Amino acid sequence: MTNIKMSEIEKLIEKHEKLRSNGINLIVSENYLSAEVRKALTSDLAGRYHTNWYGGSKIARQIIKKTEDLAKKLFKVKYAIVTPVSGNICDLAALFAFTAPGDKVAMLPFTVGGYPLGIHKFNRRRIDIPVNKKTFEIDVKRTKKLVEEESIKLFILGASILLFPHPVKEISLIVKNAGFPSHCLYDGSHVMGLIACGGFQNPLREGAEVLFGSMHKTFYGPQGGIALTNSKKYYELLKKYLVLDLNEGIGLIDNPHMNHIAALGIAMEEMLEDKGYGKRVIANAKALAQALDESGVPVRFKKRGYTNSHQILLDLKPKRAEKLCHTLEKAGIFIDIGGRIGTAEVTHRGMGIEDMKKIAESIAEVYHNQKYGKIKQETKKLSRKVK
Repeated sequence: MTNIKMSEIEKLIEKHEKLRSNGINLIVSENYLSAEVRKALTSDLAGRYHTNWYGGSKIARQIIKKTEDLAKKLFKVKYAIVTPVSGNICDLAALFAFTAPGDKVAMLPFTVGGYPLGIHKFNRRRIDIPVNKKTFEIDVKRTKKLVEEESIKLFILGASILLFPHPVKEISLIVKNAGFPSHCLYDGSHVMGLIACGGFQNPLREGAEVLFGSMHKTFYGPQGGIALTNSKKYYELLKKYLVLDLNEGIGLIDNPHMNHIAALGIAMEEMLEDKGYGKRVIANAKALAQALDESGVPVRFKKRGYTNSHQILLDLKPKRAEKLCHTLEKAGIFIDIGGRIGTAEVTHRGMGIEDMKKIAESIAEVYHNQKYGKIKQETKKLSRKVK
């Protein structure tokens, strides 16, 4: 037999997969991809176009249509766009569709996890939504005053730190009664899977005009974006930027990634079969947060029940949080340097409340004693018990 030489990149991929398969992933912005989703990502679709300009593209268009239909069914909406290659592209489409240069756009401050979109790069002005810095809660009264004083054209609710639902109903009413054109949209990147399963809040039902975001955090993946709405007007407006249009000219998308769209469709089929996933994610987050707190690892928002999403936020100074992240990494437990911990992937892989208690014990051991040798072996055993 001829020996096939493995490339350097292939070797690194193999090391990466071994690292992740032996670890426990608690990163809030990642999720586990099923074998079927991964198969779609590596299919022939990865290098193909979808328009009828090219022969052989008929089935690709059928895949887009089917995935859109699945999205409408899963999220219970009238219109869905599945061509965005990322959640960030959805943000930009919203920016261009609902505002003009010089307009003011309100988002949560960076200090409480607001998405760091460089709005100024697109000749818009970013305005911070008033927030209680201790509780991370939006101050609705101050927000109403802000709209009146600043003539905010666009509100984008949602954040990278999103433990509790936003007051969408209240903000949307303020926007509706502003006396000038203003819009309230919801970036659900972090909680899209919870929204789909009815485990969090329903932004569109509560008054948001558009729901958009990335699909690889609480959702089953893969990386990519989606835009959802019940308004034909806003659907047509967003299509100008997110759907290939050779007549009016290309917007933000020229060739959607067909392998990603097919994989997204499969992930939606999987989620439709497991609508209890969202509630399990939140239950696991609450259980993990409580177990960590009881073991002496400081967790924020105890009085509010720690969390109502997939996220837990440790109460640590930046340097301490970064050190814990890197020490846990040596033990095979992955979080981020901001002290955020998430339960989406471990829940998707089949873990439950008792597993959360074991994970909390391991994190506490590393936190208190800075020892990870024995914990690494325990982590490896636990990771192999699930899919």
